[in-house]
Amino acid sequence: MTALRVVIADDEPLARSRLRALLADHADVVIAAEAEDADTALQAIRSERPDLILLDVEMPGLGGVALARRLHMTPAPLIVFVTAYADHAVDAFETGAIDYL
Repeated sequence: MTALRVVIADDEPLARSRLRALLADHADVVIAAEAEDADTALQAIRSERPDLILLDVEMPGLGGVALARRLHMTPAPLIVFVTAYADHAVDAFETGAIDYL
C-alpha cells in the first residue's frame, strides 16, 4: 500500500496540531512536512513532492491562494484549503483546489 504524502501549511500552531491529530488515525497517511509560512511551504512542497497539501489561505508573506498559483508541478499535488475565511473560496477553487474547509 502506498502512503498518501501530505504537507500541512498553516501559520497557526494549533491548526497544524489539529490537522496532525485528524490524520494520525490513518496509517496510510504520512505527514511529509509542515510549514508556518508560504516560503517554507513552497520549499517543502518542491522538495517533498506531496500528494496532498492542506493549505491555509492567510499566512505571513505570500497567501495560500497566491502560493497555489505558483505551483507548476507535474504531477500536481491535490490542494485542500483549510481556513476560517469563507470569502476566499472562489479564488481558491480557481487554483484547482479540490476542497475548501
